[in-house]
Amino acid sequence: MSEMLANRYFIARRFDLALPIFEKEVARGNHHVAIQKKMIICYCAVGRLEEAFELFFELVQQDPGIIINTDPYWDDCPCPQMVKEWENTEQKAGINPREALMIGMLYLYCDLDKAIYYLEKALDYDDYFLKISSVLRHLKKVKSDAMKSKIKAED
Repeated sequence: MSEMLANRYFIARRFDLALPIFEKEVARGNHHVAIQKKMIICYCAVGRLEEAFELFFELVQQDPGIIINTDPYWDDCPCPQMVKEWENTEQKAGINPREALMIGMLYLYCDLDKAIYYLEKALDYDDYFLKISSVLRHLKKVKSDAMKSKIKAED
């Protein structure tokens, strides 16, 4: 029941209300990846970047496809809108590594190339250099494998 309420808040873009309910679900042992993916978005939206990245890192280590295979329409993912807003701010004021990390995480839900681009900009975020490097290795391998599959399919 509470997961349904959290999902309704998520759909309404009330991330501040959805997040504590999702956190309670996880604390109760509900580690469904759909909840975890939404938690990353909520953490970013409310400015809790470090918690977002720890969960993001965990899911990417498990399987980058968990996030990459998100369908923005069917999963009601707000990431395309969110990154456009932050990119507009970036163009006006420049970007720091912390913001690049957030944008890179969110882009992975809808655009692998842009996710890689922003995560590379985030490498200057000293506290997370090693983990960001690890994520980038995983994502570049996924991209390389996808390109190889495409080439084979064309042959």
